[in-house]
Amino acid sequence: MIRFIKRHYPLLLSFWIPFLLMGGYFAARQMFPFGHSSLLTVDLGQQYIDFFAFYRDTLLHHPSQILYSFSKAIGGDMLGVWAYYLFSPFNLLLLLTPGKWLTAGIMLMTLMKYGCAGLSFAWLLKKTKTASGLYIPALATSYALMGWMIANQLNLIWLDAVVILPLIILAVERLFTGASYIGYSLILAAALIINYYMSYMICLFLATYILWALTRHFKNWRQTGQVLGKFVLGSLLGAAAAAVVLLPTFYSLTQSKAQYTVTKINWKLEYAPVKMLSKLVVGAFNFDQMPTGFPNLFVGSLVLCGFLLYFGLKTIPWRERIVAGLVTLFLGLSLCFEPLDLLWHAMQFPIWYPYRFSFVVCFWLVWLAAISLNHLTQLRLPAGIVLTLLFGAGLYYVWTNLKHFNYLNQTAVRLSLLFSIIALALLVFKAAPSPLVPFTFLALVVVEMGANAILSLNQISYVTQSDYADYTAALVKAVNKVKQRTSATDFYRLEKTFMRTKNDSMEANYNSASHFSSTFESRIPNFMGELGQPAGDGFIAYSNGTLFSDAFLGIKYYLARNANWIEPAERNNNPLLPPLTDKPDLSYYNQVAHTKQVTIYKNPYALNLGFAASNKILKPQTNTSYPTIYQANVLSALTGSDQYAALFTPQLFATVTYANVKQRKAPLTQTYRKINKKKAATITYTFTPQTNDPYYLTIGSNLNSKAVSFSVNGKALQQYDTFRDTVIVNLAAAQKGQPIKLTITLNQNEVWLKDFQLYHFDTTSFSQAIRQLQAEPWQLTKNQNINLSGQINITKRHQVMMTTIPAAAGWRATVDQKPVKIKRALDTFIAIPLTKGSHTVSLSYWPPYLTLGLVITGVTLSIDGLYYYYRKRCAQHRLF
Repeated sequence: MIRFIKRHYPLLLSFWIPFLLMGGYFAARQMFPFGHSSLLTVDLGQQYIDFFAFYRDTLLHHPSQILYSFSKAIGGDMLGVWAYYLFSPFNLLLLLTPGKWLTAGIMLMTLMKYGCAGLSFAWLLKKTKTASGLYIPALATSYALMGWMIANQLNLIWLDAVVILPLIILAVERLFTGASYIGYSLILAAALIINYYMSYMICLFLATYILWALTRHFKNWRQTGQVLGKFVLGSLLGAAAAAVVLLPTFYSLTQSKAQYTVTKINWKLEYAPVKMLSKLVVGAFNFDQMPTGFPNLFVGSLVLCGFLLYFGLKTIPWRERIVAGLVTLFLGLSLCFEPLDLLWHAMQFPIWYPYRFSFVVCFWLVWLAAISLNHLTQLRLPAGIVLTLLFGAGLYYVWTNLKHFNYLNQTAVRLSLLFSIIALALLVFKAAPSPLVPFTFLALVVVEMGANAILSLNQISYVTQSDYADYTAALVKAVNKVKQRTSATDFYRLEKTFMRTKNDSMEANYNSASHFSSTFESRIPNFMGELGQPAGDGFIAYSNGTLFSDAFLGIKYYLARNANWIEPAERNNNPLLPPLTDKPDLSYYNQVAHTKQVTIYKNPYALNLGFAASNKILKPQTNTSYPTIYQANVLSALTGSDQYAALFTPQLFATVTYANVKQRKAPLTQTYRKINKKKAATITYTFTPQTNDPYYLTIGSNLNSKAVSFSVNGKALQQYDTFRDTVIVNLAAAQKGQPIKLTITLNQNEVWLKDFQLYHFDTTSFSQAIRQLQAEPWQLTKNQNINLSGQINITKRHQVMMTTIPAAAGWRATVDQKPVKIKRALDTFIAIPLTKGSHTVSLSYWPPYLTLGLVITGVTLSIDGLYYYYRKRCAQHRLF
């Protein structure tokens, strides 16, 4: 053991220093299991944690969810989600941490990625003999704890790219020493499978790296041609080996993220490039840098010295330095020139987390610094003067412009100055034979990179462990209560009046209508927007359901906060069940069960996953910005009758009063402005329901909390605050003769009450229509996620089996065991025309291009195997 440690201590230190340094910080911040906090923040807390819970459930209980899941909104392909979020081998660690311990699993996984990033870079340094001794962990720690890693720690799914990049570069370097393309091809394929998005950026970087590497290792044109050929062949076969994931994922992207590709390019600088200097200062990160900020480039003063020295060392061939300079110029321009920035992000501006590719720039800085320090014997006076002037000028610029960099303060600049002085001094003594020199180098890196991590992450707030664990426990308990009431063949959707994230359904394993992911098919949010739900690019928050939309989408169960439950005093103003919506029309549903915190309702109007409907539903519905009209049109088409066109009837408010508000005098306008801008301004509407039917209010997409605040009878109205379409708000139900007072508080000086209209819902007509649609259900006999089968009886001509399964190319249908063509209803759902009589209808799902991908991957790996066998046999013959 001691011998092993002595031999491999640089590699061991390269793993354990980042691991223990960040682990110590997390423990000091009392991250679970060391305290009450957690690593959950922003997307890690609002999105990834739910996918990780889904990952565990899929591998342990429901493997078909790798291909498709009804937990993804109302149903959707999952292979693209897995390719973007969940194929990391580190995720296997999560199988060890169920329930509330999932946050501990996330911490372990985060620490492992820090450690493995250091280890992989150390392996590159050792195998290429670019560094030795304690210089290996010093450079490896600079890489593992670079500013990009610290800033994107919460984007846990991206960190694998930092781990695997040095291994890919090592495989490329080995091409110059006679290695075959196979090693490079396989590691590239692994990267593309683990996370194609970040690997796309690695591939772009490789296209520039190979030009520099060919120059660096140039011997003759024959050798250059051979290596370039192996590189191109390995790249192509690497992509082919990953075809099993890439092909179906690419198709999935054409239905989702690819539809947001930018086609108009602005040829401009996004900011003054000199501002990037601020990101080389220790602690240059805060929350404001997440949505919009500069590239995260911090790598430490020692690496910066080495990187700058690289271009001045005469021991490095001039042609190598020139090409390195061109690569550096390209990377630098990519960080501020919009067309190149777009190119690195696959022609889509990132939503939050700008300059996601800057990890390859950090790698480039550390790698050139390692090469430079390997050549450097001692820092000479001329070079020392130049470095001093460069560091001084950069820090002086940042110091004098601190007011423009709210993520920095004077202490951070002073610390960077101190670290720079120490780094320059150490380089002067680099040639000294004392073992204290490399130890001091390592100590400087540990202190500086640790200081950057502490100063940066101290500016970020996190979700407490109890907020996650207690909420999840309460949700799972309520969902399990529902499951106890259903059989294996029952299909139903479930929604809630509270929400922690839009992916709660993936956390607690139930079918829902809400979802949030970067690979969400655009058609579903578009439909939900027409229906009056908050939706946008990549998300749906099903918070504004009406009796009709709940019934149509088969939302059979609803969870609501138990009115008799009292919030524990220690939670203060942080509710266990964060409210999502007010839903008075729950009074039309039946209370069937409850837990301590949650009341469970059953929707008597819910339709089955499939049901008989008029074939009029196949006709295109007129797009309208009025969701009430759209819902009435859908019901009319389903029943084949126009009598439901008045499902929602416009109503007038009884009175309206203004306080510090005046209406613009333009005719038919609903624009209001404050009289005195310094005082509160309100508009108060009143009405008294004449029936127990629900009353709904539509509000336009501009009426978010920045513009107005709503209250009903003095109580704040709960409304999800992000929506791009007109939404429907439930104001009253079962409140006949009870006055309703709606107060609108203006939060801006002028507000347009777009699409502001009160409606009465005709429950009698609705019930009649629903009974008609419920009479001929698709009774499932098989409910296996990607395999659905059941019986349906069609009693009339010109009918279809309407489903609320999103239509997608992967679905195949059979009727009475004969293949049939699927129709698309409402431009969204599967519908199957049927003749009168009883039929067995089956649906099965297989992702488009998955079979082709399997074939290509299999053929490619076979070619690799045969070539490896051939080379091995040739080598054996040469031995004899």
